[in-house]
Amino acid sequence: MAVSFPLDTATFMDQLLIKNIKFDIPENVEMNMTGGGELLRADLAPMLWTGDVRLGQMLLTEAVTAQGLLDLLRGPARSFYAYDPRRPAPLLDPTGSILGGSAPTLHTIGANRRDVRLQALPNGYRLSRGDYLAFDYSSSPVRRALHRVFTSLVTTATGGITPTFEITPPLREGAVVGAAVILIKAACKAVIVPNSIDTGNSSRSVTDGMAFKFQQSLR
Repeated sequence: MAVSFPLDTATFMDQLLIKNIKFDIPENVEMNMTGGGELLRADLAPMLWTGDVRLGQMLLTEAVTAQGLLDLLRGPARSFYAYDPRRPAPLLDPTGSILGGSAPTLHTIGANRRDVRLQALPNGYRLSRGDYLAFDYSSSPVRRALHRVFTSLVTTATGGITPTFEITPPLREGAVVGAAVILIKAACKAVIVPNSIDTGNSSRSVTDGMAFKFQQSLR
């Protein structure tokens, strides 16, 4: 049976023996200086999540499996869900057991596109700066938004609704109140950067140095 894309986290990222990762959302800007010494900034393109992944030393059998997964993602329109394994769940709920079966949604979107509120969380549930949240928006194609909490501590009130808190980056157009929010392994849709796969070096029994880069896809 042919696989469908994007590959979910259990199919791809959870199968990798990740040694280290860079997970960032760099700005894409042009800077110019006026004759008066003022720096002028112009956004060239949307900010997109990027990743630089290096796998640990593997037995040859493990390396062949990892390479097979990477080979599957070579080529256009072959995407996967990428999350930050350094913070797979909220800091104060590292196993997701407090969240349990709760199904949070977006309650409020601020006019500045940076302030939000969530609902349907357990009473007293806490989010911390650096926690991730994700949700789907738009259609044809459905897109996946990924954001980090900026507010230092968010404590859900009685009734399961959070106070207003700030996220980064700002919400894109298409986000709507009521969207289901993911807090555990919150991920963006991503593709492998062309020609970034390094299959590593192999000896008779082990492979070391396998690596690849990815970038968020809005398709």
